[in-house]
Parts: sequence; structure tokens; C-alpha cells
Amino acid sequence: MTLLVVEHSFDPPLSDEVYDAMSRRIDPCLGAHGVRWVRSLLSGDRRRMICTFEAADAEAVRTAYRSAGEKFDRVWTAESYEAAGS
Repeated sequence: MTLLVVEHSFDPPLSDEVYDAMSRRIDPCLGAHGVRWVRSLLSGDRRRMICTFEAADAEAVRTAYRSAGEKFDRVWTAESYEAAGS
């Protein structure tokens, strides 16, 4: 599996209600396209979010988002580096 990053930007800032609705729409589509969510990081001002996934390729993530009707800024492959002992 490949590690993938999805970048999002929000204007107005992302509310909890919008995040919950977005998750409900995208979760079934991720599963249908063989994409596994890893984690999400939301900026302090709630205007930017990075989500990481594992999938066969970036197109699987793009297709899942499009199937759910969700917007994204970009999707790209990544390598993960972590502190020793993590």
C-alpha cells in the first residue's frame, strides 16, 4: 500500500458539524475504493487540513473523494519518517 496525503482548505473555517457530515459521506466511498484512513491534522484556525490514507495509488483516493462529492486541493504520495522509538 502507498501512503497518500490529501490537502484541504476551508473558507469559512471547518466546523465540527461540517466535518462530521463530510466524514459520513466519504467513509463508505473510501472503503469501496480500497482506501484506509490513517489520520487527519487540522490547523488551529480550522482553515487547513491534511489527511493521510493508505491505498493502492493516488487515483483511488481521488475517485473516493469525487464519488462522495467532496472537494480537495491536492492528493500526493508520501514517505513517512518518525522519531526513533515511535
